[in-house]
Amino acid sequence: MKQLICCVLLFLSAATAKACDACGCSAGSQGLGILPQFYRHFIGFQYQYRSFSSLHQEIGDNKPETKGDESYSTYQLWGRYYIGKRLQLYGFVPYRTSLVREDRSTIQNSGLGDISVWANYILIKTPDSSESEWKQMLLAGGGVKAPTGHHEGISVLDREGLPNVQPGTGSWDFITDINYTVRHNAIGVNAEAAYTFTTVDKEDYKYGNKLLSGLTGFYWLQTGKFAILPQLGLRYEFTLHDYDNYSRKWLNEQTGGSIFYGMAGVQAYYSHWGVQLSYQLPLAQNYAAGNVTAKQVATAGLFFLF
Repeated sequence: MKQLICCVLLFLSAATAKACDACGCSAGSQGLGILPQFYRHFIGFQYQYRSFSSLHQEIGDNKPETKGDESYSTYQLWGRYYIGKRLQLYGFVPYRTSLVREDRSTIQNSGLGDISVWANYILIKTPDSSESEWKQMLLAGGGVKAPTGHHEGISVLDREGLPNVQPGTGSWDFITDINYTVRHNAIGVNAEAAYTFTTVDKEDYKYGNKLLSGLTGFYWLQTGKFAILPQLGLRYEFTLHDYDNYSRKWLNEQTGGSIFYGMAGVQAYYSHWGVQLSYQLPLAQNYAAGNVTAKQVATAGLFFLF
């Protein structure tokens, strides 16, 4: 099992503005998936693609609704560093791009995203020397996301703009998470939950808090230094409504909701190297008052153990 490692990362994102009251980029959160069973550091690169279609209610009488197609890409440098035998430190440095097509207009944006740092503590772990057919690991912790990404701060009360598709959210956010993996011989299950507490930005805009949870089954096959891990799972994302003005409690009804995904993936490992591929499709959803339809989520990653 000393060739097994994976962190499944979902980019942090935010939501809504006057020119895009219903926007798919709200539908996102970040969590950890299947975690390593041994003590090694790693550094890696990950790419994630998400796509949505949206329906925008125009302000004013007799104005027709407009439809849009949105795609969001995140290129992320990430890694883990062990301190002792129980504490894990994670760091994520994302670069985000967005493309929104609405009727005859196209809006593109890109730049450094919001950097985040996590710390997780191993609460329960089967000793490496154990010969038991059952293995398990439970860890919990959390972290902080800093407003390092570019953010104009344009809100629904100002002028038309798309703060929701910008690389950064302009706010400090805090994450808590818990992760449990149990395995009997080659068959295992991972369960996780992560919750993001958002704060108010300098424009008094507040993105909705986010919950991510997942349940993934996997089968571990290994021959010498080569290991492969096919996976099937379910993921659930829930986001609260945004506030256009948090002090006045002006709720944005065109944000927030839930998405339920089915997921298939595979990881492969050889010596110090590993790759990860996964694909998600929505099974059920109700997002942005039904004005946003989530499509696919595709993720690919490469990492190096040292």
